[in-house]
Amino acid sequence: MKFFKASLRLWITMTSLTGFVGGWILLAHSPKPQPPQQATQVELTPLPTLPPIASFDANGNFQPAQSFVPSSSFFPRFRTGGS
Repeated sequence: MKFFKASLRLWITMTSLTGFVGGWILLAHSPKPQPPQQATQVELTPLPTLPPIASFDANGNFQPAQSFVPSSSFFPRFRTGGS
């Protein structure tokens, strides 16, 4: 069992080092990025705005959705059950 554990640790060490060195070599030999080119001026158009979302009331009629403003006096109580 001792030989198996030592062999496994050696195998993990060697494969980790080989992977690290191999990745380092691949990154070192990768093509270098090109310098930025002179960009042409592109005019952007603004996106259209959407109407507010409507919701149903109890009678099935549409009414605009109300914005929710949380109360500043609400503080959740965290209980861990510890001493």
